[in-house]
Amino acid sequence: MTKINQLSNLILALLITVMVYNPCYSTGVSESGNATLYGYLKDSENGEPLIGATVYILQLRIGTVTNEYGFYSLALPEGSYAIEFSYIGYGTRSQHIELFADQRHDLELVEELTQINEVVVRAEKRDHNVTSTEMSVDKLDMKTIQKMPAFMGEVDIIKSIQLLPGVSTVGEGASGFNVRGGSVGQNLVLLDDAPVYNSSHVMGFFSVFNQKNSSRLCLGVKRKVKKT
Repeated sequence: MTKINQLSNLILALLITVMVYNPCYSTGVSESGNATLYGYLKDSENGEPLIGATVYILQLRIGTVTNEYGFYSLALPEGSYAIEFSYIGYGTRSQHIELFADQRHDLELVEELTQINEVVVRAEKRDHNVTSTEMSVDKLDMKTIQKMPAFMGEVDIIKSIQLLPGVSTVGEGASGFNVRGGSVGQNLVLLDDAPVYNSSHVMGFFSVFNQKNSSRLCLGVKRKVKKT
């Protein structure tokens, strides 16, 4: 009986030694002072795994993302941590976890939609300034015309035309003008697409156009093409 008892004690001691040093019987506490936090992140409505969700440790400023199965794993020193779980289109959840052994922490995130203001994108074409194939057309806005020399301090739209290249006056003090060798009778003066047959008054010293009611001035040459 004594030999049997001694043999039993020896076997029991061997079993205790195997349990202590075998990793399979580990209690989850690492000798290095680190522990693993792991788990799954899923959708709260359908249970689908959240791929690429973020797990962030605030104190250590480190984190990880979930894989295609929604699984994450972090090896951390033992301690207390504030952890944020976030995913695009879902509300962020913060958890306080006491980590002193390997711990599984599964979490479900709730979908959260944010209404943002509309975004209006405006752009111009590369050739936005080309509306037609008009040749020999000069355009002046009223800001440019007001900077030109004026007779008796009053801006005259017809007089401003005479300062453009290719335009000459018919005489001093007259409002008539010649365009590129043409005569006064060949000029077509339009006001809002309506023809103006007499564009001056006071013996030709002033034009009939009011610069305050005008926005821009266009001077063009229209050429006739003879058919052969």
